[in-house]
Amino acid sequence: MPSEFPPDDLVRRLFDEALDQPSGPERDAWLAGACRGDEALRQRVLALLRVVDDEPRFLPEALPTIVTPPVESAGERIGPLQTAPTDR
Repeated sequence: MPSEFPPDDLVRRLFDEALDQPSGPERDAWLAGACRGDEALRQRVLALLRVVDDEPRFLPEALPTIVTPPVESAGERIGPLQTAPTDR
């Protein structure tokens, strides 16, 4: 049954499920079937999908490896400084 203002929880659920579908004609066909003729609902979900599809990804596909710095031992010299002994 078409609605002028589809409920937000339905829009969110269909949006999340649509993201799991391959983009393009397959997603469009899936969404048309999921909306069951409710054009307002389909348009709201499509608007959200366009934002996701048009935005660049926040994180790159391959993140660089994070290297942790070495841990200095107690009493070790680091330049002009010396680390404190642990037996205080």
